[in-house]
Amino acid sequence: MKWKAVFMICLMAIGFVHGQDNGAILNIDEEPSVRQLLDHRKALNFHKDRKLKVWSVQLLLSRDKYLATQKISQIKKNTQNLSAKIDWFYEAPYYRIYAGGYYTKLEAVTLLNKLMEDYPDAIVFKNTEARPSDVE
Repeated sequence: MKWKAVFMICLMAIGFVHGQDNGAILNIDEEPSVRQLLDHRKALNFHKDRKLKVWSVQLLLSRDKYLATQKISQIKKNTQNLSAKIDWFYEAPYYRIYAGGYYTKLEAVTLLNKLMEDYPDAIVFKNTEARPSDVE
């Protein structure tokens, strides 16, 4: 009984291989409106000033700009072995120093676990000010 099943599968596979036409030409007629939509979407996605919503790790939150700029150089020096980008932005009335930009929260939590020893107050947050160059 088993050999019959194996024989049938082999016959079907041989028939499938011989049934394919390798010299066939496939023509696709694309609707012009579809091409316009795709071009528009591409232009939006690759715009330099576009903001993304990503997950980042907040290392410091301060109202003092001087403290934030001073801390960012110190944090960059302490985290040289990490590939995550360290940056800051101002969202009234606070200056946020953050690390990384990930599409999934799990990746951001992995970075948070690496940084918890040096920065115990660090948290994961939804960063709406990230640029495409910030995403890892």
